[in-house]
Amino acid sequence: MHLPRSGVLLMLVLIVALAVGLFLSTQEHRLGSGVWPNYTLDVVQSIEITTRTEHYTLAKESSGWVVRIAGAEPDALPTPADKARIDTLLGAISHNRPTQSLDQVPESELAGYGFSEPSVRILLRPATLGLGDVLLSFGHEAPTGAALYAQSSLAPGAVFLLDASILHQIDKPSDHYFDYRLLDLHTDEAQHLTVSGATGTQWELERKDDSFVFLRPESLKGSTVSSSEVRLFLHNLTAITADSILTRNDRQPAGRPSFTLDILMAKATEPLRLEVFPQGETEQAFGRSTRHPAGFLLEGDKAKTLFRLAFDMQWRGVITYDSARVQSARIYSVMGNQTLVAEKSATGWEDREHGRKLAGLDLSLWRLKELRFEAEPVSKLGYPAVQRLALELFTKDAAVLTSFLFYSDPRLPPDQCWLKVGSEEMFYPVGNQIIEELQGYLPSRPVRPPGE
Repeated sequence: MHLPRSGVLLMLVLIVALAVGLFLSTQEHRLGSGVWPNYTLDVVQSIEITTRTEHYTLAKESSGWVVRIAGAEPDALPTPADKARIDTLLGAISHNRPTQSLDQVPESELAGYGFSEPSVRILLRPATLGLGDVLLSFGHEAPTGAALYAQSSLAPGAVFLLDASILHQIDKPSDHYFDYRLLDLHTDEAQHLTVSGATGTQWELERKDDSFVFLRPESLKGSTVSSSEVRLFLHNLTAITADSILTRNDRQPAGRPSFTLDILMAKATEPLRLEVFPQGETEQAFGRSTRHPAGFLLEGDKAKTLFRLAFDMQWRGVITYDSARVQSARIYSVMGNQTLVAEKSATGWEDREHGRKLAGLDLSLWRLKELRFEAEPVSKLGYPAVQRLALELFTKDAAVLTSFLFYSDPRLPPDQCWLKVGSEEMFYPVGNQIIEELQGYLPSRPVRPPGE
């Protein structure tokens, strides 16, 4: 089979294009391998960066990576650095190798390429023996705008062309590398939590095995803490970040903090501390921590999410029963005068009287067990509270396992109702979505014929 002449030409063009691409790629690799650094985070001791507006150093110290700003006061503390962003910087340098070399350029001509006042200078100082310091200088963009002139101390006198996009990755202010986390917290290692307000200790928790118990207030001492609330509280502490980090000690507020948190970590002798001060009329609250002793500013709504009362932390479950023993249920709507008897079978829940499958009832009963009271319970209910719904759960021999009464009350928030469990004379404010959900399983009321 003979290819047409045009097909042969097309194939030759493709072969030449592949060969050229392979040649250029190989040339670029060879060009970059000897004159451009390929340092990773584990081998670098410091990175000194000079932009047209700043001079700062990213340094690996005993406490971890920090940012040190040139010209700061002698007693200025370094700012903790975001290690991931430093890693990204090193990756940008390593992966943006020179694509072309202009070889030796006379020193008198270097200013024309922007090297008399480089846009960015980066000095890499490795800690690993056998690796030397490398100074990189980045000058003007090439006339096309697609490339950037650069120099490397590994090839003195040479001028290289790099993809111009690297400038957006390396020309960053010092605060780009700040670690904006409030604390360096590993949530699984938290052993002891103490929250204090302006008037003293609000609550105190201690880890017991995989959960926490109250030490204070005295009224809750020894009682169970909601594991999910502790996890959420600790998660918020790791997720919430400061809006800005202060690098000088001249903005320390007067007075006592409105919120103080101490967290003792496993194997630590001193706790981590976080303090938030009264916000006043400003939009941002001042805070400081063991990680940021000079302080930070935090948007007001963020600061509010840090506050938790002892009530928020306690286990607030209302309902406990053995779900495996439930074989039937009775739902009665007082206001609608509707009744449903649901029976459990091997294939799920059924309304046998009306010949209906009740998909989702298991999920509704699970949500019922997950209800938490939203405020302190009361021992009596009066007008205008009105009973809305009754639910009874039965065992295999038709004995009542437990029962629940739900009441609406305009004095409650619009998304809450009262719940009474069994014969217990206590009414708990819980979310009222469960009423609507259970009512949804009731059979439709028959429509009365006209004239009746």
